[in-house]
Amino acid sequence: MNTPRWESVRSLFPVLKTWVHLNSAAFGPLPTPTVSAINRYLTAHGVNASLDFMDWFDQLDGLRAKIAALIGAEASDIAFCPSAGAGLSWFLGGVDWRPGDEILALDHEFPNNLYAPLVLEGRGIRFRPLPAPRGRFDPGLILDALGPRSRLVLLSSVNYSNGLRAPIKQLGAELRRRGILFCVDATQSVGALRLDLREVPVDYLVVHGYKWLLSPPGAGFVYAPSWTRAWLAPSIVSWRSHRTWRDFERLHRGRPEFPTEAAMLEGGVQSFAVLFGLEASVDLILSCGTESIQRRVLYLANRCQEILRFHGGQTSVQGPCDSPIVSASFPGRDPLRLRDQLEIRNVAVSLREGNLRVSTHFFNSEDDLDRLAAALAA
Repeated sequence: MNTPRWESVRSLFPVLKTWVHLNSAAFGPLPTPTVSAINRYLTAHGVNASLDFMDWFDQLDGLRAKIAALIGAEASDIAFCPSAGAGLSWFLGGVDWRPGDEILALDHEFPNNLYAPLVLEGRGIRFRPLPAPRGRFDPGLILDALGPRSRLVLLSSVNYSNGLRAPIKQLGAELRRRGILFCVDATQSVGALRLDLREVPVDYLVVHGYKWLLSPPGAGFVYAPSWTRAWLAPSIVSWRSHRTWRDFERLHRGRPEFPTEAAMLEGGVQSFAVLFGLEASVDLILSCGTESIQRRVLYLANRCQEILRFHGGQTSVQGPCDSPIVSASFPGRDPLRLRDQLEIRNVAVSLREGNLRVSTHFFNSEDDLDRLAAALAA
């Protein structure tokens, strides 16, 4: 496989003319093809109104196939969601919970994965947060905690704060063997790290594309495979809930017979503009290649880790960096002031849990990291 010309790729990101953007874990910048795709739709909508609106749904079906190629799934497994929280709610709302069922997650998770199961406690569901690992994520942390009423394990593929990467492949295989549901939020990895769901058994996956997929907010998707769709009850009912919804001039008016594809979860008219933007970003990622992107991202992340340590940072994860997020504390220094001083020097990073969080993506370069090092030295 040919290595992408990364300098040419960088030219697609206007933000890089001004900023060292090391903050894709917060918001990924929009490349010019993505903005162009959004503008083309908006222009066409303004000129033609709704004359070709069914073509927009056809284009979304093409996007499903591209996303499926990106993560090793089938197009029928993909449904679009407006946010990771919404996609997770579709799943948790469709499980046939029984009083006493147990959900396991980590106590240091993104709030989505804590709030949602806590709300279910009102229905007799037990939520058991486990102590988050430090340095390395041993699958035994989860597996040894499972009990007879454990029904679901809910995890992020990469922790939003410290960059710890979960062993979802090993966990997925063992949870499948034990008949326990496995739901993964991959918002902090898809687009930067390779994922092949033919090798990683999960029952449900949710991704919001505004970070590593370099898309506008509101462009997200879920992966709901056939074995999950066999029992998952849709929580949204709309004119697209009947299997013949495409025959829009003769809409069905009885009890809906849901389609068999994951799109049965969506409901209603989609946010075409942001999803067409997502498509352009997915095209860019596929053209670069997920293997090439992962190699570049992890190379830059490891260099970034070295720089942070050299300048006094104590990184959250020891050893080689296997995620695009590097988090470090700087003892004796005010982290908020440090973040602000970097921004004054046009280096964009984040602050999470009192640590400096730096995130590298494939459009970043050695020069970006040199500028980070110079700013830290200053």
